[in-house]
Amino acid sequence: MQSKSKLIVGLGNPGSENENTRHNIGFTVLDAFGEKYKILGKEDKKLSSWIGKENIEVNKEAGGVILAWPTTFMNNSGEAVIKILNWFKMEPNNLVVVHDDVAIDLGKIRVGFNNGAGGHHGVESIIQMLGGNQEFTRLRIGVGPDPGGDKRADYVLKRFLKEEESLVKKVIDLSISALEEIMTHDVGDVMNKFNGLELTMKSGEENGD
Repeated sequence: MQSKSKLIVGLGNPGSENENTRHNIGFTVLDAFGEKYKILGKEDKKLSSWIGKENIEVNKEAGGVILAWPTTFMNNSGEAVIKILNWFKMEPNNLVVVHDDVAIDLGKIRVGFNNGAGGHHGVESIIQMLGGNQEFTRLRIGVGPDPGGDKRADYVLKRFLKEEESLVKKVIDLSISALEEIMTHDVGDVMNKFNGLELTMKSGEENGD
């Protein structure tokens, strides 16, 4: 493992009305990751999150992972993240944030480190609560195309279309693979492996960008 443990935080809004929306894809990916590795989340009110903590084996390497689903609502995600980091005595460079990105088309993911928020309010909140520190890993999951302007806020709060569901499943699987690589490899190598891929509805193949 790259470190003793990773904190993987999915961003989203709590409540059944927000389940499976574009904005909640971070929660959805974390749900699937937890299901694969049998990590059950339990609500921890002092950490303003649902938390799951396990030692797992990824790519034949053993290591610890903490999964967190903040209950603060998206725009206040940083309040939960700073509590969790402090509680587990972890540094931001062991943090992985999984979130939607409307500027990226559905079928693409992007791994990055030490990047700005790019207009994402959940990430803005995290950077603010970390005192401006951006030295954490992000897995951005495309939910676009971006409708732009006034339509954007409403668009990301909607559920995926029925014809998009098979592609969403492929994206979730790809995102899990990316998280596994983030846990066991240098982030630069992970970026090179995943940032040029594009999944399509027509096939399960990954194409170069």
